[in-house]
Amino acid sequence: MSKVFLLGDSTCAAKADGARPETGWGEMFSPYLAEGWSLRNLAVNGRSTRMILLEGIFYDCFWEAEEGDWVIIQFGHNENKPEDYRRTEPYGSFTFNLCYMVDNLAAKGVSCVLASPISRRRFVDGHAQNTHFDYPEAMEAVARQKGIPFVEMTRRTLGELERMGEEESLKWFMNFPAGVYPNYPEGDEDNTHLRPEGAKAVARMMYEGLRDYNLPFLKKD
Repeated sequence: MSKVFLLGDSTCAAKADGARPETGWGEMFSPYLAEGWSLRNLAVNGRSTRMILLEGIFYDCFWEAEEGDWVIIQFGHNENKPEDYRRTEPYGSFTFNLCYMVDNLAAKGVSCVLASPISRRRFVDGHAQNTHFDYPEAMEAVARQKGIPFVEMTRRTLGELERMGEEESLKWFMNFPAGVYPNYPEGDEDNTHLRPEGAKAVARMMYEGLRDYNLPFLKKD
């Protein structure tokens, strides 16, 4: 059976029971795969492109992937963090890391898709704000350079947050009052990580973006 691998951060990763209802969009993506394809979600919380190389996560994907497989790479949430072990520069180490991964996988006959990070829920004066600086544009530039598919998830999700508005968009994220979920008796105010409704919506948007490229692993709608 052919495989689709996901390399990314916590917005994509599978969650432990103790973190529920937090849900990565990757957990909701399998229904969009065509028959004969399986999903390998290798996304890990808190990671940047630098970390997945240093920790060997990329190489787990590299050695497991076989000719004809696909890898969806989505980063950007942790690239601008102040810690040296995570931080990359948009048009420096970030693009270098992406090129390194794409080129090495291509040498094995494995194809890649680059997907920009999903938006955080941040509103100013009632309007959703982009918090990802130049990373989405830098990733798009790499995709153009390499001639591979690119899914602009930052603008897609930002537009949907703007449409929903400040209050309705709460239902996507881990932002809720006390007493709603057993794992969070005091509630939570997390505007980065998704609840199941948000994860389902993001997985659907990812599918819609990929569908523009008529990729072999996608189920026909």
